[in-house]
Parts: sequence; structure tokens; C-alpha cells
Amino acid sequence: MGKTIVSWSPVHGQGATTSNIVALASLYSLTHESHSLITHTQLNYSSLESLFEKKKTGISGFEDSGLVAIERLINSNLIKPEAVHDYTETIYSGRLDLLGGTYSNDEVTEKMLGTLLKVTENAYDLVWVDAHSGTRNDITRKTLNNADLIIVNLPQNRFVLDHFFLEEFPNELKGKNIVYIISQYNTDSQFNLRKIKRRYNIKEMIYALPFCGKYKEAINNSKVTEYFYTRVANPKKDATSWEFFHAVNAVNKHINKKYGLVIGVEA
Repeated sequence: MGKTIVSWSPVHGQGATTSNIVALASLYSLTHESHSLITHTQLNYSSLESLFEKKKTGISGFEDSGLVAIERLINSNLIKPEAVHDYTETIYSGRLDLLGGTYSNDEVTEKMLGTLLKVTENAYDLVWVDAHSGTRNDITRKTLNNADLIIVNLPQNRFVLDHFFLEEFPNELKGKNIVYIISQYNTDSQFNLRKIKRRYNIKEMIYALPFCGKYKEAINNSKVTEYFYTRVANPKKDATSWEFFHAVNAVNKHINKKYGLVIGVEA
């Protein structure tokens, strides 16, 4: 059975939750002989699809792909792990698939989420889930509770971190396997990783993903798939992305080592 890795942030729009999980899943898929799925927790279209330059599926009526099609199978008790692949889009052949949203305005139900996570874990080695920020959403809380590992994405902002660590640390994270990521990290800031770890007495692993202009450009142009593939194939192509790639790889290696999520070997 595969493992579920959830990318989450306590604050909306500041943790780079989606761009971080896309980077982690993409680079993991290209450097390990394993088959992963990346998805999110809403039936409608999200920014996740746009990063991979994927269009909305289905205009109206009968949906034949994506989360809505999966929901129909779940409601009909026809869903099987081996059938999930037929409703996804390929990002990297045999390595990474996307289960995206559609034009639907409906929300994922708790029943659907539980079944979805169960069948996808049986169909894939790793399931990467881009979750809603905060914990007010019932689906987000259930997603966090069902995660094998939670990636907590945080900004390099003392006021946000004070509130998160010192005032309202979520119950959903207590006792869970956690990796912290400081997003868009500025190495010149006095509020550095060492001070963050000491100030909040962080015992779990914490990593910094630096701002990468080339990755940001790929996001804005919906060229993320090509961005990672070309640079893994030819590392010397873009020396400016080396620090970012090194940081992403460090997180993935820790995930493998610490939580026993090694599925395939490094390619």
C-alpha cells in the first residue's frame, strides 16, 4: 500500500503550499523509480492544474475524467484501485499522474475523501495531496488526520510563526509525522532557520526552500512540467536553479529516510 503526503499551511496565500508540493512531487517522480499521484481536495479546478498546463475537464453533464468522474464511481460502488489510472492525466509517463478538478462547483464529501485516499493508496506508491489552508474546513481536518506525513508550509514571517507555534498550534498536527518548510526563504534575513528553530523549540525536521526566479517564471507560464524535466535531464542547463533543486531533494531524501517511504530506487 502506498503512502499519503499532504501539503498544508495554516495561512492562505503565504505558505506556497501548491508550488511546494508540485516541486516535491515532480522532482521525486523524476529521480525515483516509483509511480505517484498528485491531487487536491476540491472537485472544481484549482491552481494545481494550471501549474501543469492542464485544462478543465468536461464542460457540462457527463464527466469522463478527474475527481467528478471518480466521485460518480464511488457513489455507484464501482471504484477499484486499478481503474483510477483511467481517470487521471499523465504528467511524467509511468512516474507522475494528476487527478484534477472540473467545472463542478460541488465540494468533496468526507465519504468520498475517505474512499478516494484508500483506493489511490492502493493504486500508487505515493499520493501527494494539496490541501486547503487552515483547519476550519472539515475536509481539510479529515485529510490531515488521514495523512502519513504532513508537510507544513510556512512563510518567513515572525508574526505568522508566533501565532502558529505559540498561540494556536492545531490539534490535527499533534502526534503526526511532520516536516516543516519555510517557503520563499531569504538567506539574507536575520530571521533565519537557526533562529526559527530555537525560538519555537522545533524538534521536527525543518527545511528552507529558497525563492527561485526560474521556477516562478515556469509557474507563471504554466511550464512546470518542462521546467523540471529539462533540468533533471541536463543539470548544467540552469545553474541558477541548483540551490532550489538541492533544497527540494533534501526534503525528499528526508521523507524517504525518516518515514520509511522509500518505494523505488533513485533513478
